[in-house]
Amino acid sequence: MKVLLLYGKSQSNNSLELVETAKRLGHEVATGSILDVSSEVSSTKSRFWLKRNEITDTEVCFVRSFGPGTCEQLTRRISLIEHMEVAGIRVVNPCYPFRRARDKYATQYILSRAGLPVALTYTTESMENAYQRSTEMGVSVYKPILSSMGKGSLRFDSPDIAYNAWKMLSRLGQPLIVQEYLSNPGRDIRVFVVGGQVIGSAYKYGAPGQWKTNVAQGGRMVDEPVPDDILELGVKATMAIGLDYAGVDIIESDRGPVILEVNGSPGWQALREATGVDVANKIVKHVTSGGKA
Repeated sequence: MKVLLLYGKSQSNNSLELVETAKRLGHEVATGSILDVSSEVSSTKSRFWLKRNEITDTEVCFVRSFGPGTCEQLTRRISLIEHMEVAGIRVVNPCYPFRRARDKYATQYILSRAGLPVALTYTTESMENAYQRSTEMGVSVYKPILSSMGKGSLRFDSPDIAYNAWKMLSRLGQPLIVQEYLSNPGRDIRVFVVGGQVIGSAYKYGAPGQWKTNVAQGGRMVDEPVPDDILELGVKATMAIGLDYAGVDIIESDRGPVILEVNGSPGWQALREATGVDVANKIVKHVTSGGKA
């Protein structure tokens, strides 16, 4: 099978693992930055190139990132990936579910529509409205609309400190996402889903004195039994967004489990180290065997 893997500006260990796994399983693999992909539309056919090499006959395309760029550049790349789907290439994760998973705002309302538990989330472009809502919440969390690995997320114990952040972010043209802060027992849970099945799970513990549990922020993953209802919640969240595979983060709050994030381009190095699960192998086999999310 002819497989293409597209990353953003640079290739991660996870992308490299997918490439190496696909090659080991006997597939013909091309890889490169999404920034280097060109396309052509005519009345009779669609064509695609990676740099100067034509890749029109690609059968499966793994998309790990839309890459950095302007609104216009990202719009073209999203349309490019959808164009590939229209041309008959299977894209993993699918274009618009992948976009929704990258968008913290869209993720919340899609999960809510499916009847799944989410944190109270308020979005606005008014710093005064954001200040009013953070005052009502008391302790609040800001999340960038596009982020990963916990980067840029801020917790505010004081609405007045939050106001200074809202003021600066507004000046930078950033939308304001104000979320309730959910207390937790110092941990949350990562559920990894491939093809509608849980292939691995682990508890994520934050570094001492830190409220974030992201491994990239100093947290650690531990292989401990996860309750079946939380595993099921991970599957439901993945299916609600429409992803072939995902890393779902769930917190054990005072009101029960709440979904924090559904990552459509999750890393799995820490999960593999904690559990021994060969995540890349399971993803590639599911996709190339014709499995459906």
